[in-house]
Amino acid sequence: MIVTIAGCGALGGVIAAHLLEGGLQVQAFQRKGKTLDALKEKGVTILSEDRKSSNSYPLTAVSDAISELLPTELIIVLVKSYDTESLLPLRGLLLQGGAVLTLQNGLGNAETLSDIFGESKVAAGITTYGGVTLSPGVVMEGLKGSITFGPWSGEGMEWIAETLGKAGLRIDHVRDPKPLLWKKLCMNAMANPVFALTGIPVRDISRNTFALDLMEHLGKEVVEAAARSGVILDFDENWKFLMDHSKKASDHKPSMLQDIEAGRRMEVQGILGGILAYAGDEKEFPYTRSLYDLLMAIDSSRGNYQ
Repeated sequence: MIVTIAGCGALGGVIAAHLLEGGLQVQAFQRKGKTLDALKEKGVTILSEDRKSSNSYPLTAVSDAISELLPTELIIVLVKSYDTESLLPLRGLLLQGGAVLTLQNGLGNAETLSDIFGESKVAAGITTYGGVTLSPGVVMEGLKGSITFGPWSGEGMEWIAETLGKAGLRIDHVRDPKPLLWKKLCMNAMANPVFALTGIPVRDISRNTFALDLMEHLGKEVVEAAARSGVILDFDENWKFLMDHSKKASDHKPSMLQDIEAGRRMEVQGILGGILAYAGDEKEFPYTRSLYDLLMAIDSSRGNYQ
């Protein structure tokens, strides 16, 4: 079976390595750049957390052109939320009966993929696997987590869970993934902007009362936005999960912090913009709006227009 990773960065590299170890064929749809060149030359290289050992995993195919890729049964989407529409060419690569699984940040990705591939072919979920890019194609794996997902519409997609589970990934299947996406959005909204703007290491966040206060306000605004969408979130439950996860992944570097350090465009619109879409007016969700404006200002000043 061939699995296509669309966006083989840090997380994509970690998942690709697990799938290859599990005996699946893995190819990458990757935009032009140093990562594409590295993946073509050496495949994915995974470093241990102590950086004392590494393993390289050659990929079946790597390209930014579908003409150089093989027909695929499963596409795992990990591109930045603002690049989701760029996956239109992959529509011709997906085999009959195949599926597309998005594990991206933010809201709106499953809807965009449904427009491209058809709603019945889309599954959506969240993951607590993680990694940090040390150089193009070289990733240090973080927390060995899990993937939880479900069909975007209707039922089914159990075969994805069976396939990924047999390859060694920890998988949970649910009937409705929408509450999962809001839960992930709550985690991202509380953590990513604060880490990106302050640079505070994850290991130190529990001792910084100013950062914690800001994160709490952000989380409560997400809970309100989720309620307006019809999804009920428990703030205390989400807060505990974030604090526990931060302790387990104390050396992890959040994706938005990685982006801001590398000068890359951040997922401001997909994460914070998705929350603001549920604001009744410009006075609502003031904490989310302030961080949205700050991060957009940084992106704009660097030419990373959203």
